Amino acid sequence: MTGSPEASRKRTRADRQPRYSEASTSARGMTTRSRSQSIAQPATHLECTPGVSGSIHKAARTSAGRMPTKSSLEEAQTDSEASETEDVEEKEPDLNDVVLTSKLISELASDSDIATKLELVFSDPCTLARSFPQLDPVLAAKCPVDVTDVCKMYTFLFARASDELLEDLRSLTISTISMMDSDPCDEHDNQMNAILILLLNPKITDYAHEYGAFAFPELCSAILALTPGQRMALMQYFASAGGSVSCERRAASLTSAAPVAAVPPAATTTTTIVSASPLESVVSTGFALTDASGEDIAPFWHYIRTFQSYITRETNRVARRATATPASVEVLSQKVCLQHLSTCSVPVVAQCLALMNSYNNTHKLVPYSAFYNDAVNEHIDVVDDVPRFRVPESMSFCSYPFLLSPTTKSEVIKAESGIMMRTELQDSFFRAMFSGVTCPYLVLEVRRDSLVRDTLYQLDLKLSQDLRKQLKVRFVGEEGVDEGGVQKEFFQLIVRDVFSSKYGIFKANEESQYHWFIPQANPTPDALEEMRLTGQLIGLAVYNAVILDMHFPPALYKKLLGIRVDRDDLKEVDPSLYHGLAQLMLLSAEELEYMERTFEVEYDDMGQLRTHELIPNGAHTMLTVDNREVFFDKYVDFVFNSSCARQFTEFKAGFDRICSMSYVRFMRPQELELLVCGCSDLDFGALEGATIYDGGYSKDAQVIQHFWKVVGEFSDELKRKLLSFATSSDRVPIGGLGKLHFVIAKNGGDSDRLPTSHTCFNVLLLPEYSTIDKLRERLLTAIHNSEGFGMI
Repeated sequence: MTGSPEASRKRTRADRQPRYSEASTSARGMTTRSRSQSIAQPATHLECTPGVSGSIHKAARTSAGRMPTKSSLEEAQTDSEASETEDVEEKEPDLNDVVLTSKLISELASDSDIATKLELVFSDPCTLARSFPQLDPVLAAKCPVDVTDVCKMYTFLFARASDELLEDLRSLTISTISMMDSDPCDEHDNQMNAILILLLNPKITDYAHEYGAFAFPELCSAILALTPGQRMALMQYFASAGGSVSCERRAASLTSAAPVAAVPPAATTTTTIVSASPLESVVSTGFALTDASGEDIAPFWHYIRTFQSYITRETNRVARRATATPASVEVLSQKVCLQHLSTCSVPVVAQCLALMNSYNNTHKLVPYSAFYNDAVNEHIDVVDDVPRFRVPESMSFCSYPFLLSPTTKSEVIKAESGIMMRTELQDSFFRAMFSGVTCPYLVLEVRRDSLVRDTLYQLDLKLSQDLRKQLKVRFVGEEGVDEGGVQKEFFQLIVRDVFSSKYGIFKANEESQYHWFIPQANPTPDALEEMRLTGQLIGLAVYNAVILDMHFPPALYKKLLGIRVDRDDLKEVDPSLYHGLAQLMLLSAEELEYMERTFEVEYDDMGQLRTHELIPNGAHTMLTVDNREVFFDKYVDFVFNSSCARQFTEFKAGFDRICSMSYVRFMRPQELELLVCGCSDLDFGALEGATIYDGGYSKDAQVIQHFWKVVGEFSDELKRKLLSFATSSDRVPIGGLGKLHFVIAKNGGDSDRLPTSHTCFNVLLLPEYSTIDKLRERLLTAIHNSEGFGMI
């Protein structure tokens, strides 16, 4: 089944002939199901002429069990005329007697018979699509292909077929894919069904033409060539697939091919999903393998893994090829950008995965982290990829944000900020030549006892271009030079003040501890100005890669990204209010009538009790069984939108003043929250493993072992104080403490000196204390008295 690529592409349905001519005669007695017939052939009809049901039209649309020839059509016509003359009513065969395509193939005695059958099944996309129709009406409404039958066929072939027969399958599959471009199926539904069947082949991403190019991107191109409606239907097939699971799960224990991690079996219980690349990092504890309606979502995992596996393999291949270069450039060559992968059509495959991601965003079938690609996140060359992303028509992994983990996205934002900072620095020097000297940095001089007032006043005077400069903070009366550490403490202190009750900007819910805007019907201009500058502060922190100790709910990050909030967000912000509204949904009509509740809500506006109508004429609209769902939704809208519309508008305007053109707009709300607030996991074991030792220390030094033993005994509060002492921030970066650049350096021999730190560079200076008790006492004294900066 081999030949030149040109011959393969020019091959048409008309000239496709069986390879094994001797077996052709015997193959005429075999049949598969035809979608045009809507049913399969019963076992008792195997010896009859296949596909003949009393009309020439039906005979011409027989399944791949036997391609109709001129003689068979004549026989069909004769049989049709005879049946009409005798006026014999044809009966639908019993579905219990249907012989599936996979069963027909598995019962064939020789490779030649199987090869002939495969040639008929894979003769063209339409025939392939009609060979596996779903006969169960309930399952057919979800997916017209009998995925179980398809998987059984592939399982049989990969478990028992010879190498020559598997090569025939590869060649036939590639030829069928090529037809989708050169000779597409007349019926678009058949085209979709054929794509679905081909994607169920567990080796589909490995098939390559004789000239070396992989066929899988061509299949992806066929998907992208579908109309938007057809692509949406295909995604629905991916999600349901007739309730079946992947072929790999069935064939994993049978095939001798390279192992592929199986999709977790369908279950109503929750599970932890850990699969081989590209999903090896996806751990979804508590995520059920069924959707909200109880449907099995395992097929969706299979198709995600199929597209991801191709991207993973090609990314790793290019990275390995890069590391084969001379040692002098080995480290740099390990990084790749999408431009390097354009020759293997990775962008086309990524676009198909983008369709699945978009569908998943709407239907929430699997965790969004299932789309992260470990190989891409490991090998992406952020320095090279980010500039390409900013150039129209250029190829960049950044164009597919669903592939990138939060850690990678934070690196992208850092790279973006670095480019803009350098640009503003160069422009400052250039402007100095013509219009006078301007400061190349955004400098804030603040007093510790007037942080908020000094900061907001100075930011109000800055131009937009000044806010894109690198930030430098100086505390009045202190000698510290800001190389990163001073600004981290500055943000930590000012956020603490902004969220305090004395400013009245935000209010914390006593139950959830989340902060939200204080409802105000007519906020003063000064209050709105403070809100706008608060948004700028958060934008500055993101721009300068500083993590903040804030407690905003996920709803805020949704609103910043333009995503609609819902009832679940209210449950997180105010659990008691959500519970009360949920109880209204359970009351009877009589109980609601007794409550005499209208579409109004009362709230405290700076000490004054105000009333807000949830709908027009809400004061005269009674709450009933018929409108209580509307009441719930309108109440949620009031909490998150109406009650703070003007405040949030100013807050977002301040944030967007700095981040509107940033890669932040491509993040998910959960990822943005990680970017702003960092992780919550204080894994000091990971920090110990990533720590660098300097000045004569090593991980085996006695004082170092004493240090980690003492730190291991600390409470979480003390651990955060240690982080603040050494780095000026008690927040954990995205990716965990293992991503923190932390250095412990020797600071002399045994003495009574306290440990000190260079917070700008995350360096802890530790004397070589003689005993563990002395180290504990000196370290605790240092971290409890660590506010302020000086010159060492």
